[in-house]
Amino acid sequence: PTSPTIADEIATRNPCRIIALCPIAGDDEGVKAQVSAYCPIQKQSSSTLICCEYITLTGTVAALERIGGMIPALLIGGLPKFLWWKATPDAANFLFKRLAAVCNNVIVDSCNFNTPEDDLLSLQKLVESGIPLADLNWRRLSAWQELTAQAYDAPNRRAALREIDRVNIDYEKGNAAQALLYLGWLANRLEWQPVSYKQENGDYDITSIQFLSQDQKHIEAELAGVPIADMGEIIGDLIGLRLSSTNIQANCGTVICSETGGCMRMETHGGAQSSGLFQQVTSLSEQKAEALLSQQVQRWGREALFEESLTAIGNTIKLGK
Repeated sequence: PTSPTIADEIATRNPCRIIALCPIAGDDEGVKAQVSAYCPIQKQSSSTLICCEYITLTGTVAALERIGGMIPALLIGGLPKFLWWKATPDAANFLFKRLAAVCNNVIVDSCNFNTPEDDLLSLQKLVESGIPLADLNWRRLSAWQELTAQAYDAPNRRAALREIDRVNIDYEKGNAAQALLYLGWLANRLEWQPVSYKQENGDYDITSIQFLSQDQKHIEAELAGVPIADMGEIIGDLIGLRLSSTNIQANCGTVICSETGGCMRMETHGGAQSSGLFQQVTSLSEQKAEALLSQQVQRWGREALFEESLTAIGNTIKLGK
């Protein structure tokens, strides 16, 4: 269900019409509709009032599927249309297919995936079928990606970038989607080809991945799901990462950590002392879906970098199947 918080976040920047489909269990008694207006008061400017229309449709899954053909008629012509699919998207789902076909963007959040590897493969298939897809979890990686890129801005560091052959990524145990997407981005940017993919579950969920670089160098990556006592709403946030080389002369070592103590394991690897460069991701608190959604609807269409990174990690995951 869509909450006033979501309407608050979106309507702060965009006048819009929100259509919420709320599936319920129980007997099929048709679909109930509720229409309202929501006008969040702007704290910055009392003279500005942006409102959104709110249509809530409630019924069983079967009932909502029956009226799926009517939903496009409720959309406002001439405006971009977004489908936020809060479950794992299923290309075989009749309602999903019908709604995706009339929207400029399908938005998902892979932090909610129950089986991240399989579900990322499903996303890859949707992208390959031509659906313009966006993942809110991908947006949570932006600070990590920016710091990684900045770490190799200096000419001498950039020259050593190809020396990286060890990657360690720690994430909050429970959902590896963020770690996998980051690794997919890194492998895509450095043109690494996947060779093997192995998983080992225990106190720590360990995923060992091998790549081959363009100059036939072997790269080893390890993703570690670290048990966290106080997990927030976002499952699987990155904790810390380390990029290094077996060539001790290479000036490519980098450690990036979150402010919440993410460097402890990296230090035991010798990371903070020998890395050459240490950076910290500024606390963004938890980047909740509502706030990210309001940013996502500022743009629509296909995101090439996300799609390329998804393809890279999807092809890697397939090696373990």
